[in-house]
Amino acid sequence: ARHAGWLSAGIDVVTACKLARGTALSDWRAVEDACALGDSRYGDAATVGAGLPLLRSIRELRAGGDRIHAVAGVLSGSLAWLFNYYDGLRPFSGFVRQARDAGYTEPDPREDLSGEDVRRKLLILARAAGVPLEQDAVEVESLVPAGLAALPREAVDAALPQLDPLLRERYAQAYRNGDTLRFIARLEREGAGWSAKVGLAALAADHPLAGGAGTDNRVAIWSDRYDAQPLLIQGPGAGATVTAAGLLDDALRIARG
Repeated sequence: ARHAGWLSAGIDVVTACKLARGTALSDWRAVEDACALGDSRYGDAATVGAGLPLLRSIRELRAGGDRIHAVAGVLSGSLAWLFNYYDGLRPFSGFVRQARDAGYTEPDPREDLSGEDVRRKLLILARAAGVPLEQDAVEVESLVPAGLAALPREAVDAALPQLDPLLRERYAQAYRNGDTLRFIARLEREGAGWSAKVGLAALAADHPLAGGAGTDNRVAIWSDRYDAQPLLIQGPGAGATVTAAGLLDDALRIARG
């Protein structure tokens, strides 16, 4: 909430917090206007992909005259881990508990499973690509059943098995077709406008986003230059070390001016 004020005063800001960039479009514009007013810089590379050069790549492509046509990817380290390891045999809820205990999810895993965190990341990427989307322009498929969503936090763990029937069915359907489940964020041109969606997708084995391991983020960018074959960026999308590196990169870049 203080970022725009600091920037207007000429104070550079480096952050991994997504709220000023990935929520209301008015908040994103406030940061842009504040940077111009204060002649300040906003280091936000760690808001998406931890230390991966996702935002930097999109911005540099645009700065060089390229036009972005689509961006799609696995943007959640926790959801990447879950669908890299879920085998359709053991309950999905058990994998959720494992991911939570390992620190991959938020203490309340519904925050990851709802897709809201991925929505914020997609909005940040879209706006970097020159597509000023409002929050409600992103269609989000939550993995959290209504009954589980309504529970108080202390009751969540016991109710996690509510996830199991839906995920077992989705996995079985994908397996029968030889596909792989991934939780995907997708932005693409659609006629004169844009389509933005977040949700579970069944991908063919040779799809650009079907690979990866562990908590890897894997993002494909289609543009004038990367048309038939997308630019792929892959690597750890979560973790203290890589996030700290992304923050430090921004701080050093700003300090060197």
